[in-house]
Amino acid sequence: MEKAESVDKKVLLFGFEDLRSILAVRSALEPFDAELIPVAKTDCGKTLSELAGLEEVPPLDDAPPVSGAIPSRMAVLCGLDEELDALLPALAAAGAGETCLKAVLTRHNRTWSATRLYMELSRERAALK
Repeated sequence: MEKAESVDKKVLLFGFEDLRSILAVRSALEPFDAELIPVAKTDCGKTLSELAGLEEVPPLDDAPPVSGAIPSRMAVLCGLDEELDALLPALAAAGAGETCLKAVLTRHNRTWSATRLYMELSRERAALK
C-alpha cells in the first residue's frame, strides 16, 4: 500500500449528517488518538491534502478537478496505516461499516478532490460486485 508522508492521525468524514453518528465515530477513534474532521458538503471540491491540513503539492496526474457533493458516506483515513486491522472493525461498530466507503490517504490520491475519490471508490466497488 502506497503511503503519504508522515501525517497526523485523522479521519476525514463525509456524509455523516446527524450528531449521534458523528459522535459515535469520534468515540471509536479515541483509542487510536485520531482527530475526527467532519467535512461539509460545500468542501467536497477541496483536495484531500487541503482537508487534512497538509501542504499542497502539484497533482501527479493532469486530470481535471472534480467537485460536487458526495451522495453517501465516506471516510478517509490519514496517518492510520498501522492501525487498520483494529480501526476498521471499530469504525464498523460505530456506524461506518459496509455502506461507508473508506480509503487511506496516499501520495497518489492526496491531490484529488473528495468527490473524485468518491467516484473512484464507487467505481471500484461496482467492479467488485
